Amino acid sequence: MFGWCATAQQLAIGQWRDELVFRNANGVTASATDIFCSTELSMYAVSLKDFSMRKYTKVNGLSDINTTVVAYHRERDLLLIAYANSNIDLIDKGVVYNLSDIKRKNILGDKAIYGVYFSGSMAYLACGFGIVVLNLEKREIKDTYYPSTTGQAVRVNGVTEDDDYLYAATSAGLFRADKNDPFLADYSRWQLIGPAQGLHVGAYTDVVRFQGDLYAARADTVFRYHQGQWKPFWRRPKFNIYSLDANDEALCIAQIGMGGTAVTVVYASGARDSVVCPQPYQAVVAGGFLWVADFYQGLLRFSGGKAEAIYPNGPWTPRVFDMAVNSITHSVYVAPGGWNSSYSFTFNQDGFFARIGGWWNHYDYRNTPGLTDTFDIVCVAVDRRNNKTYFGSMWNGLIEFDDEQGITAQYDETNSTLSGTVGDMLRVKATGIAFDRDGNMWISNMGAQVPIVCRTAAGAWLEFKPPMELEQNWITHVVADDYNQLWFVLPRSGILVFNHGGTLEQTADDRYKKLINVPGSGGLPTLRVECLARDHNGTIWAGTDQGVVVFYCPGQVFSSLGCEAQRIIVTSGGYYGYLLETELVNEIVVDGANRKWIATNNGLWLFSADGTELLQHFTAENSPLFSNNVLALALDERNGELYIGTDRGILVYRTDVLEAEPDQCAPMVYPNPVRENYEGPIAISGVGDNAEVRITDAVGNLVYQTRALGSQVIWDGKGLNGRRVRTGVYYVLTAEPDGTGTCTARLLIIN
Repeated sequence: MFGWCATAQQLAIGQWRDELVFRNANGVTASATDIFCSTELSMYAVSLKDFSMRKYTKVNGLSDINTTVVAYHRERDLLLIAYANSNIDLIDKGVVYNLSDIKRKNILGDKAIYGVYFSGSMAYLACGFGIVVLNLEKREIKDTYYPSTTGQAVRVNGVTEDDDYLYAATSAGLFRADKNDPFLADYSRWQLIGPAQGLHVGAYTDVVRFQGDLYAARADTVFRYHQGQWKPFWRRPKFNIYSLDANDEALCIAQIGMGGTAVTVVYASGARDSVVCPQPYQAVVAGGFLWVADFYQGLLRFSGGKAEAIYPNGPWTPRVFDMAVNSITHSVYVAPGGWNSSYSFTFNQDGFFARIGGWWNHYDYRNTPGLTDTFDIVCVAVDRRNNKTYFGSMWNGLIEFDDEQGITAQYDETNSTLSGTVGDMLRVKATGIAFDRDGNMWISNMGAQVPIVCRTAAGAWLEFKPPMELEQNWITHVVADDYNQLWFVLPRSGILVFNHGGTLEQTADDRYKKLINVPGSGGLPTLRVECLARDHNGTIWAGTDQGVVVFYCPGQVFSSLGCEAQRIIVTSGGYYGYLLETELVNEIVVDGANRKWIATNNGLWLFSADGTELLQHFTAENSPLFSNNVLALALDERNGELYIGTDRGILVYRTDVLEAEPDQCAPMVYPNPVRENYEGPIAISGVGDNAEVRITDAVGNLVYQTRALGSQVIWDGKGLNGRRVRTGVYYVLTAEPDGTGTCTARLLIIN
């Protein structure tokens, strides 16, 4: 497999990067120089010269995701991309034009686009309700045809033409109409080709023209129209035909049926060939190779009967349930499993994914023997003391992973205090992992008789049983506070706080408290808590199905005063309301400036440190986000990259804040030099937390002064007078809030 990764260039502040899955290919087309492959989520091009790859995604200009059709018009050097929601992009001479007419049209029933046929300046779109004629020059819809016998909408799977007629392969049969007829919008102008012409009536999956003859596919048979007669041309019993593709070189027949799956090629010379593929959706011959878009194995290039998969490197699947980043190594880890609404198995066998050194690898039952019987990996955490990563599963306990060695240990009831679920002792569920300030690892052992497990920093295994009744002993997400107390999410039951008294081995001083939706006992607005986070002030933030609440006094939970959940009032445009009170909050991440990044089913939000000010709200409509359903977040504190897991895959956003490192004093400026055509922000990173930053010209005149946000400063390149500074060398001077630790850096600006 050829690979491609996007780590060569650091993201600038405010830039996005996709970490998409490109393996699930569903369409392929060819130009004279490139192969274009559509996938379940996006598309990419492969050069026929050197097989290098270029990704086309929402991040770099496309309007949507989930491509279903890709078609190249050789005469006009134009690429048409259709999406599952009927949105359309045209890439014409490198410029993307969006046509959303069908997407926006209120059409009852199926309005998906199943195929494209180009003729001159027109594109005929085979849709679930008929044929849409698109004028490529004006980039507008010219007409809509409804081939049928009754006027009722039927699904059109393919369109082509000969010298006299337009042909439509539909779910109700093969139709034709005089292509010069000005009234083709009238269904009665379309003729159903039936037994009198040599064809059976039924569903036809495609129709193409090859070497002057017409070829139509029905079930497992291809029919040929030659010298005025339709006759069977080719058949493989029970290998139903999914699609046909024809160019000057070959006719390609993609087959998916009860009998098997394969691609049959009829070359212009008359020679035939056949290859077996798991799930071939489309195939084309170009550049001396057979290219197959296979939904399971990606884009396959066949030569001499041997297949090679070619697609950009990425995660194995788009599924994300939890993520973690090791900010020291910049490695990223993904737990793609999950649980259903009853907190039971989804039987996900994706294993886990890890991006190490800029390259994605996947580990599952296919390539990792230790994961043979592991389902639903649902949580992940990094131990910063030794750079080990731990994954928890709903089926087989805890997995220890090393970037270089792979899986180094697995823990279950046989070698730890983890235990099976009550009523299903064979299933060891590890559903939450957190490390406290002493390096002890805490694990939520969901459903076990003793649901709290600890592996001490010294390697000893302990277990803790709350004295009160917990619903089915379900606990999930866990976070440690500044008092070494553990906060656990109780699904549908609130929060459990555990204080071990500082002596792990002695349980006599252990204390437990449930926080619920009752004043004086937590004061939660709802029992449905989804996630927890500790900020830099030691405050505990909780995400619920009714927004965000805050515990400002975690150290007083067990005192006579207690600690009640507080709701933050946000003012926006004259509106007063509780923080995200109508949103389901899936995760909260705290950045270096103590700001809160919040994942919801309505996009990604950024709030100020105290939660009272909305700073950003990213949605699929106003940003490259693939989906508004944001499920997981993970922040690389050293470079400011925020990993965003959605139900359609992962994106990365470069934030404007970095985490300050202890005794850090090594300012870095990006970009440097700042050239005359650069208009973006200038980032000065590697300064101390809340450090004072001054920028002077070469002779010491002050041109800018501010304080760092986290360990980073953003400068717009303008002086104190509000105008862009002149060409020259500038000095960046930083000092800690107390005036100590002065550091310098140089910056060249060219105007």
